[in-house]
Amino acid sequence: MAKEISRDHNRIKVAEITRGSDLRRMSATIHQTVEDRGYTEVILDFSKCAAATEAAMLPLMPLIVHWRESKGIGFSLIEPDSYELRRLFWNTNWSHFIDPGRYSESGYTGTHVPARQYHTADEMGEIFESVLTLILGELETNRATVAAVEWSLGEVMDNVISHAESPVGGFVQATAYRSSNRVEFVVADAGMGIARSMRIEDPVRALTAAITEGVTRDQSINAGNGLFGSYRVAALSENGQFEIHSGNGVLYYDRPANEPQARFLKTPFGGTSVRCGIGLNNPDLLHEALRFKGRPHVPLYDVIERRFENHEGTLMITVKKDAARDIGSRAGGRRVRQLIENLLGKQNSIVIDFEGVGVISSSFADEVFGRLFVALGPRAFMTRVEMRNVGPTVEGLIDRAILQRTRLGNGDD
Repeated sequence: MAKEISRDHNRIKVAEITRGSDLRRMSATIHQTVEDRGYTEVILDFSKCAAATEAAMLPLMPLIVHWRESKGIGFSLIEPDSYELRRLFWNTNWSHFIDPGRYSESGYTGTHVPARQYHTADEMGEIFESVLTLILGELETNRATVAAVEWSLGEVMDNVISHAESPVGGFVQATAYRSSNRVEFVVADAGMGIARSMRIEDPVRALTAAITEGVTRDQSINAGNGLFGSYRVAALSENGQFEIHSGNGVLYYDRPANEPQARFLKTPFGGTSVRCGIGLNNPDLLHEALRFKGRPHVPLYDVIERRFENHEGTLMITVKKDAARDIGSRAGGRRVRQLIENLLGKQNSIVIDFEGVGVISSSFADEVFGRLFVALGPRAFMTRVEMRNVGPTVEGLIDRAILQRTRLGNGDD
């Protein structure tokens, strides 16, 4: 057993869990503790842990919940000594899913959507929208690129409901990386695995087939091309990565490579985990990636239409509905400004409706409207940004912010 993960009776000590190999060792060690040694209480000791990633941690959550619910195994968590890593465990919900009796569910709303569990299409839809909201508010993108990510995420999440037969449903987590303008999501389950689902005995051949076009149940509607399309979205994006763990098979792709690599591993993973890292700097990603039988596929009814277009096709942000949690801070203002810039693109116009909003913070007004006024210029701002139902207090704060920001410019304060 590698030094990163070790076991002392029912205590599993984790020094690092960042890679797929760490995930498999951790899964195997828990299995050995519970199934081979017969312990009904397992201590997960992360006190000396130096690093942990969602790629390795999120897939453990369905396994832990499954052991708890199906066999009554109790899991207790010893938190990392590092405060930064301890906060990560809280904010990502890893602490909650490992030891729910001690840790409540996180309400974190920063640069990631914490680990969430879903069983139904409605639960999936709510998490799905949260991830798309994260992307639109944290990263620079455009409608077509968001549609490509939306399609990919939806297909991977839906596979859990449609095919996995996971007794604990699916788990998903997503992170926005501003420095690289990239989003990464991980979807995992404790189901039957891809090889069994596809009725292919060889796990390596099963994973290769899963990302091959045409291995499909219904070619007329592109059913079954979900992992193929998702792989293409990642592979054709800047800094794209794609990784599947399922049973004894692993498939991995990193952007500099020409082809994905699939191989057999002796240590199995008791379910399926899909990690998809997508860079958002390729404006042609949707057209290039989602092509089936040589023809481009254009997803219908995307998040922009669902959330921000009215019946006349006008783009609109309703502040009370879309930004209520943001109007009191500069950080919230940054999210809203990024959302507005993403919706505006190069030529769109937008309506911002303040109905029911009596006050906003000065920092929010500056971060959104002051900076946007300077970035667009007075003429473009007046013609492309329409504000409705603005009360006198809010109007005064916005006017003051614009005046001050025109004097300062958009450099760092």
